Amino acid sequence: MPDLRGTFADPMAGYHDWPEFLDRAGTASGIGALPGAAGLLGVPRPNPVGDVRRDRPVVSGGVAHTRLSWNVGFGPAMAAWLCHPVDADPARLPGVLYLPSHGGLKEVGAERLLDLPGQPAWLRSYRDGGEGGRAAASALAARGIAVLVPDSFTWGARRFDLRPPGGARPEHAAYEALAAAHEDILAKYCTDLGTSYAGMVAHDDLSALQVLRRHCAPGELGVIGFSGGGGRAAALAALAPGIGRVVVAGMMCTLRSLVPDHTGRHSWLLHAPGLATGPDLPGLAAGTRRHRLMVVYGAADPLFPLSGMRAADAVLREAFRDAPGEYHPLWHDGGHVFGVAQQDAAFDFLTSGSVRDASSAG
Repeated sequence: MPDLRGTFADPMAGYHDWPEFLDRAGTASGIGALPGAAGLLGVPRPNPVGDVRRDRPVVSGGVAHTRLSWNVGFGPAMAAWLCHPVDADPARLPGVLYLPSHGGLKEVGAERLLDLPGQPAWLRSYRDGGEGGRAAASALAARGIAVLVPDSFTWGARRFDLRPPGGARPEHAAYEALAAAHEDILAKYCTDLGTSYAGMVAHDDLSALQVLRRHCAPGELGVIGFSGGGGRAAALAALAPGIGRVVVAGMMCTLRSLVPDHTGRHSWLLHAPGLATGPDLPGLAAGTRRHRLMVVYGAADPLFPLSGMRAADAVLREAFRDAPGEYHPLWHDGGHVFGVAQQDAAFDFLTSGSVRDASSAG
C-alpha cells in the first residue's frame, strides 16, 4: 500500500479542527429517521445554522441564482446556491435539495448543476457526459421550485487545501489528481475518527436541509441526486424527517453484487462499514417507507451489475408493497447517465401528483 503522506504538503489542511468537532458533536438523529442509520454511517450531529450570508443574485435563463454561505463548526465555510424563477419569492415555493454527483470533480461542487455566466469550457463540457449537457438544477428551478444546490465535505467551498510539498495551489487537472489520491487516506481518517466518508458528506447535506427549510415554503421537501448525488439522496431518505419525495438516479444495487467486478469502480461514498450487512443501499433509500421514492436505473450501466440492480428493485418493490409511501422505478436502456428525458421524468415526479410505475425497460 503506497504511503500518500508525502504527496501533500498537509493532508488535513483547512480541517485541523475536524477531530475536535467530532468529539463535541455526537451522532445525529432525527424524528422519523431510519433507526440506527446515523450511527451506522457515523453522521455527526449538525450544529444549528446561525447567520447565513447572501451574495448578490446572478440571473441567467430567467432563474435567479444566489450563493449562500454559513459556518458548520469546522473546516471551511459551507456554501450552496439557492435557485428560483427570477419573478418568484422562494419563500412561497416548494423546496428541493439537488445533490451534485461525485464525478471525480472535487474542485467544483454546486456550480456543475447551474447555468451561470462565465463558466469555464471544461466545466460546461463536464455536463455533456452523464447529464445530457443541461444545467439540471437551474432547469428544475425554472419549473417554479426553490432549489438549493450545496457544496459538501471535500467539494467546492468545502474542499481540502491540497497542494504538493513546497508547491503552490495546483491548477484544475492537477488538483483533481491530488483529490483522487487524497480520498483514500481521507476515508481512513474517517474510520479512525469513528465516522465514514458517507457520514461526513451526510452531515453537510443535513446542514443544507436546515438552510433550505429557511428559504422555501413550509411543507415536505424533495431531494434528488445522480450517481454519488443519488447515494447522498438515499442517505437522506434514511436520516432526515420531513422529506416527501426522493429521486435516486444511477446509484442503486445490492452492495454484495458489486463483488468482485464492480467494487473498484466506485468512490468511498459507497463503502460505509456495516452498510451491506445492515440496511444495504436499497434499505437506506426505503428509509421509513413514508416518502415517495423514484429510482432511475440504466440497464447498461457499467458501474453496476444488472443482477444487482434487479435485486435492489425487487427489495424496494417488496419494502413499499404495504407501506404508506410509494416506489416508482424508472428503467432506461442506457449506461451511467441521467439524461434530459430521465431528468424530465424525475422533475415531473418531484413537482406533480402521484405517478404510475414508470418502468420502460429492463
